[in-house]
Amino acid sequence: MKNRIICAILCAIMLMTTFGSLSVFAAEIKDGDTAYVTYGGTVLVTQNPTYSGGIGEVNKGARVTVLEAYVVGEDNRKFHKIQLSDGTVGYVLAYTTARETTPILESAATAEKELNKQWETSDPDKYQHAIEMTFLSDYIYGGSKTTEGKERNFYAKVPTEWVRHDRPASLPLVGMAVVHIGDEGKIGSVKASFYPGEPPINYHAKRLDELKAIGYDPPFAEKTKTAANANTAFYATTTSEFEVVAYNEKWVAVWSEGGVDESRGTIRQCGEQDGTAFTSWKPAVYFLPRNNCYILDINNQVSTPPKIEAVGRATGLLMVKTTPDDTNYVKSGVYKINQSLQIVNSTPEKGHYKIYYKKGLYYVDTKYVNMQLANTEKPTTRYKAIAAVDCNISDGSSVVGSVKAGAAIDVIELDYDGANSKIWFNSRECTVPTANLTDLTKTMTAADTATLGKPIGVLSVDTPWGEWGALTYSAEGLAKLKEYRFGYINVDMDKSIEYSQWVLSNNGDISKIQDREWVNVYGIEEYSFDRDADMLEIPGIDPADIDPWIITGKIYTIFYNGEIRYLVHEDDEHEIFTFYPGNGFGKNSVAKTQTVCLDGLKYNTVAYNIDDNNYFKLRDIAKILDGTIKSFDIQYDGATNSIDMLSFYDYTAVGGELTPGDGVERTARSSSAFLTLDGVPIKATCFNIEGNNYFKLRDITDALDCRVEWDASTRMIWIIPARTAYDDPDEIVG
Repeated sequence: MKNRIICAILCAIMLMTTFGSLSVFAAEIKDGDTAYVTYGGTVLVTQNPTYSGGIGEVNKGARVTVLEAYVVGEDNRKFHKIQLSDGTVGYVLAYTTARETTPILESAATAEKELNKQWETSDPDKYQHAIEMTFLSDYIYGGSKTTEGKERNFYAKVPTEWVRHDRPASLPLVGMAVVHIGDEGKIGSVKASFYPGEPPINYHAKRLDELKAIGYDPPFAEKTKTAANANTAFYATTTSEFEVVAYNEKWVAVWSEGGVDESRGTIRQCGEQDGTAFTSWKPAVYFLPRNNCYILDINNQVSTPPKIEAVGRATGLLMVKTTPDDTNYVKSGVYKINQSLQIVNSTPEKGHYKIYYKKGLYYVDTKYVNMQLANTEKPTTRYKAIAAVDCNISDGSSVVGSVKAGAAIDVIELDYDGANSKIWFNSRECTVPTANLTDLTKTMTAADTATLGKPIGVLSVDTPWGEWGALTYSAEGLAKLKEYRFGYINVDMDKSIEYSQWVLSNNGDISKIQDREWVNVYGIEEYSFDRDADMLEIPGIDPADIDPWIITGKIYTIFYNGEIRYLVHEDDEHEIFTFYPGNGFGKNSVAKTQTVCLDGLKYNTVAYNIDDNNYFKLRDIAKILDGTIKSFDIQYDGATNSIDMLSFYDYTAVGGELTPGDGVERTARSSSAFLTLDGVPIKATCFNIEGNNYFKLRDITDALDCRVEWDASTRMIWIIPARTAYDDPDEIVG
C-alpha cells in the first residue's frame, strides 16, 4: 500500500501541468475516437490500467486511437485503452487528478485546432504552406501512411517499412528544399529531426530498438539513447535536396525516402564512435530548421521554360527571392559572385529582375547584376580585370549598378583619361576609376592574331614521350626563362631557388600542350649558349680550365589557348613532339552520325572522331544551342582569317545545318582559322574537311561555359547550357 501511495503521489506531481482552457470544455471521448495528448508533460503508457508497468511514454501532440474509453482501473481511477501510431497497445490515465477535471487526452475534433496553433506562422501571406501536425502525423516516423508511395529497389532483407519509398500521392508537394549552413556556401551538415520541437516520444531510442529487432545493431548505438538524441533522425549535408510538404518560419517538413546502412555499422569513418546510430531511418516526413533551407516554392515553379531576354552575371552575393519585395519573400538560393543567371524580364520590378532559376520564376536585386541583352553587340574586351574594392558603376550620367570586390570586369579601354577606364556593364559603355581595378590581364584581338601571318607548319605532341606534354611560355614567360639562363644556374643558388619557385607558381606564364594536341607554328628561332658561362664569374677560376658546353635548341612561335605563345625545345631533349612543315599534317576519319541531346530534344548531325574527340561544324553547334542562354551567331572576317562567335545572339541559319554523316572516310587537314568569342581569341582546335571548318565540341562548350557530357550507354552527347563547363568546388548551390 505504501508503494501504491508513493506511486500515486509521483504520478500526481508528473501531471500537475494542464493544457489550459481545453479542460473546461473537454469533449467526451468515445470508443474508436482518434485523440491527442493535450497534457504538457510526459504521459506514462502502461500494460494494464495501473500506475506501474510502463511500456512506453507519450508527450503533448501524440496522436492515439482510443480502443476503450474510461476503463476503471487501479484506485478506481479512469484510464483509456489506446493504440499508438506504431501499434503499441496500452493504457493512459484519463485525467490528471482523481477529481476528473483536466483530461489528458482530447478528441480530435476539439484538439486539432488548438494543437495546430503551435505550428502556425506569423505571416500566412509569406509562408503559404503551414505545418499541420494533425495531418502530417500519419507520415512521420512510424506513421500509417509512410509506405504508400512507390517502393524503391532494395536488396537487403528488411521489413517494408524500412525499404525506401517515394513520397505518397496523398502527401501534397509544395516545393523543394536545398540544405545550407549560410549564404556564403560553407560545407557542412544539418540535423534532421523526427518532430518539429519537443517530440512526443524518444524516436531515436525507438528506431534503435526496431533496428535491433531486424538484425541491424550499429556498434556503440545503445549509449546514444539519451533524451538529447530523442529527436535526431539523421544529418543532411549541404546542397542536399528534399521534397517539401510544408514549411513555416521555424521548420521545413520534408519527405525522405529513407535509408538503411547495409553495412550494419561495420563501415565507419575514421575516428567515428556512434555516428552509425543515425545512418538508418524509415521513409517518412522529417523536419529541418527553416534557417538551413532554401525553398523552391511550388507557386514559383513553371512547366515550360520562359523566353530569356538577357543573361546576367552576379557582381556580388545575390539572394534569390520568391517575390520582388524587400521583406515579404522566402529565400530560394544565392548566386555567388561572377555566376551567370537567366533574366526573363529586363525591365525591373520593384528594383528586381525576374529570373529563370531551377525551373522556376524568381527575383534578384538589380543592384548586383551585370546584364547582357540579347542580340546586343559587345565591343572587344581589351583587358580582363577584377574589382579591387566595392564600388558603384556609372554610365556618365547615373549609377547603373554596383560591384563587390572580386567581381570580374570587362575593360574596353584602360585609363582613357589618366584616371578612369571604360568598361562594358549592363549592355552599355560605363566608367570606373582605374584605381578600383586589379589583376589586369591583356586580351588579344582578331587583329593581333592576324599579325602572325600564315602558319609554316604544325607542331603535334604525338611521340612516345608526348605523355609528358610540352611546356609553352607567354612572351613575358619567355623573357623570364631567358633571364634565368633557361634554367641552367650553376653559381647563384638564390637565383636557382627563385627560378624553381617561378616554375612551380605556374601563374599563366607557363602552360602545357597535352598529349595528342597540336598547334600551328608561325616561326622558328634557333638559340645557343654556354651553359657553364656563369662559372667564369667565380673569383679565381681560370677560363682555360672550363670547356664550353654549348646548348642549342629552337623556339617555336605558336598560337595556343587563344594566345601567342612560345615553345622552347633543346636539341638534346627527348622528342616530345613532331614538327610537320607546310600543310603536311592531317588525320583520316569517317563522317559518322552523332546524336546530340539538349533539353530533351535529339539532334542528329555529322561528326568526325579524331584522337577520341568529336569534331563538329560550328554552325551545327550554333543551330543546336539557338534559343538557349548559350546561343551565338557567327560572322567571318577575311582580313584576319577569324571566325567570331557573337554571344547571346540569335543564330542566323544559312541552310545545310544538322546533316547526318554519310559514312565516308575523309582527310582532316589542320586549319589556320582563328576562333574568337566577342572578338577575343579562344582555345579551339580546328580541322578543315573539304572546305568546312570543324571544331572540337568541348572547346566550344568550354568557351561558352556550359556543360557537355558523354553517355557511354547510349553513345549520345548531352549539352547542358544552364550548367557550368566544370564543377566549381566553391559554387553555392541554391
